[in-house]
Amino acid sequence: MHRLARERVKAVIPVEFGDWPGRIVFGAGMVGRLETIVSNLGASRALVICGSTVARGPMLARVKSGLGRVTSDVFSEVTGHTPIEMVERGAALARANNADVLISVGGGSAIDAGKAIAIHLATNGDLRRYTIGYQPGGAMSRERLPQPLIPHIAVPTTAGSASDVLPTAGCRDARLRQKLLFWDHALVPQATVLDPEMAVYADARLTAATGMSAVARSIESIYSARRQPLSTGLALHALRLLRTALPRSVEAPDDIEARAACQIATVMSGMAAINAMVSLVHAIGHVVGGRYGLQHGISHAILLAPAVWLLIPVIGDEQRLVCDALTSDAIAAAPDQKHPTLAEIIAAFIASLPLPQRLRDVKVAQRELGEIAQAVMSDYMMANLPRPVSEKEVLTLLQEAW
Repeated sequence: MHRLARERVKAVIPVEFGDWPGRIVFGAGMVGRLETIVSNLGASRALVICGSTVARGPMLARVKSGLGRVTSDVFSEVTGHTPIEMVERGAALARANNADVLISVGGGSAIDAGKAIAIHLATNGDLRRYTIGYQPGGAMSRERLPQPLIPHIAVPTTAGSASDVLPTAGCRDARLRQKLLFWDHALVPQATVLDPEMAVYADARLTAATGMSAVARSIESIYSARRQPLSTGLALHALRLLRTALPRSVEAPDDIEARAACQIATVMSGMAAINAMVSLVHAIGHVVGGRYGLQHGISHAILLAPAVWLLIPVIGDEQRLVCDALTSDAIAAAPDQKHPTLAEIIAAFIASLPLPQRLRDVKVAQRELGEIAQAVMSDYMMANLPRPVSEKEVLTLLQEAW
């Protein structure tokens, strides 16, 4: 074989792109089609899963209207990080009412609640048996869930969880200060209803925090050890959309076009992340989320810029593509100016959002940083690092973010 041909063959990256969402129904007013979506699943008795904010406002009324003649009960106890005790109560209500479909309405915690309730129903509450296992330097392990799970329809109301299109889920054991993490393709909801009219009720901080989860997923997909052209393409376009749509959604919550762009970008970020995988930012998010109940989007926002500074050099000249996605045409077209680094661009973007900027601002204890760094090394996301990262480097990053 010719030398150049051999080099080209070596440069071709093996691609395995196997995770994809269930049915996606997208557009303003699409929550009104819930009755048809439920009927297409062969179901007739729904348990609507949401938090108190959704239950008190017009979002639940829209869902009930969309369900039409479908019989429904409401479980409105969802809280952040999906506590195990809440999951148990939701599963008990689903059993008591003979629910044959779950409809989760809200952000990542509500959708994860739907998934965790489905796991609880299928395993008779034996959640820990099916959690993800990981030893540093090894591979992720997990036991497959009993099949089939109760059907699940997700109706996201925030800017960026992507749980509605992913095979992953998490719930929190507050007593042990741990997140229980799950991965099974059966956890992907059979349908997700992306209705931007359901997103206009999220306040500025919630919009910014959940949107930053989508930004972090996109960035970490791009520098992942498992990165590949399909995931990178999705991640880059997600960043292009989020660069303008996320700040606009924060500033003008009724902007339906901006909300819709955030929803599409979130789906793209999720598909990029589940096929290329994410790493350090998300691993730390799991640990501090378990310890402090800290919303993932907030920890992602605080940690993303220092993680980018540490890890983005591995992609070399491709950093330019990310910069182009995150900067305006005016900046990109100014060759005489000193261009900021990608970490600086991301830090400036985050600083413009109404979010905490330091770990100390969200009550993470400085004395616990060493324990957090140690725990991070055992998170399964660390298997996707683009280069080896030591516990000392994780601790240094945490100290810089504190």
